[in-house]
Amino acid sequence: MAPGAKRRMPVPPLESDSEASPPQRRRLVPPQSSRRNNGESSTQGARRDRLRSVSAEQDDVEDEVASGAEGIEATQDSNKERMIKKLVRYAISAEYTRVPIKRTEISSKVLGSHGRMFKEVFAGAQLELERVFGMRMVELPLREKTKLSQRRAAQTSDKVPSTSKYYVLTTILPEKFREPEIVQPFGVKEQAYVGLTTMIVSLIYLNGRSIAETKLDRYLRRMNADRNTAAGETEKVLQSMIRHGYISKQKDDNANDGTFDYVLGPRGKVEIGTDGVLSMIKTVYATNVPEDVEKRMMRNIGFDPEAGASQVQGSHRRRERRSNGTQRQAGSEDEV
Repeated sequence: MAPGAKRRMPVPPLESDSEASPPQRRRLVPPQSSRRNNGESSTQGARRDRLRSVSAEQDDVEDEVASGAEGIEATQDSNKERMIKKLVRYAISAEYTRVPIKRTEISSKVLGSHGRMFKEVFAGAQLELERVFGMRMVELPLREKTKLSQRRAAQTSDKVPSTSKYYVLTTILPEKFREPEIVQPFGVKEQAYVGLTTMIVSLIYLNGRSIAETKLDRYLRRMNADRNTAAGETEKVLQSMIRHGYISKQKDDNANDGTFDYVLGPRGKVEIGTDGVLSMIKTVYATNVPEDVEKRMMRNIGFDPEAGASQVQGSHRRRERRSNGTQRQAGSEDEV
């Protein structure tokens, strides 16, 4: 080492990475809150986020409501189809036993708590009956008021029903399918019942829509059916006709001996009617049927085609006058 030169201090070695002091933790600087990239304030951005959240929630609620409405509608359609099928089954079972289809029974047995759906269910059942079975439900007419007291009560009453709310099934098959071999009743007893019912209803029609019990007995005696028939005992058969609605039995108020009259029932008018009476007359007379048979039949029923007015009320009034005259004559004889 040269004289006069200063000795340099040795440089300490560099510290290793393991011995280096831990780096200072950098403080995260939040993004500038005063302004956003698009120049919005933080308050406006928060409001926009809240609106987006509320809109999304509303969309979810609307989707849930729509799906719920679709589910309710599907359930209603399913209930409607089920009620239509129940009404079809009820109508067929009632017709099999010749019991009228009642509006009250439809409400209680078919509709239940869905009473307001009567029109929809009834229309759907009609379509099903027509399409599958070739039948339809027809409302029965009201019972005839043949008595003077009944007619007076109907005139003075403020609540006179306009419909019966009873129905029966009738065929809508084309005429070419209405052959006896196709639609005839099943079994000898059933055929005898239908034939005797048609005969009695026709006799009631031809006697002015009402026939005395004694007069009907004379007709049945001539047919050898006053006691027994192929359908059973005559009295029981007549009771079945009354129960099924083909005929009705009413007490004659104008007679002193307590006699009864048979009048047309609602089912007899619908199932047989004047067309059935005319068909039976033509079948009985065959080739000897008169040319004016329809005109004469309508006059016997109580309708004059030439006059164009019903004579039923007139025949009833004449019968009542005769009965009243007989009563007055009997009273004068008692006084003498």
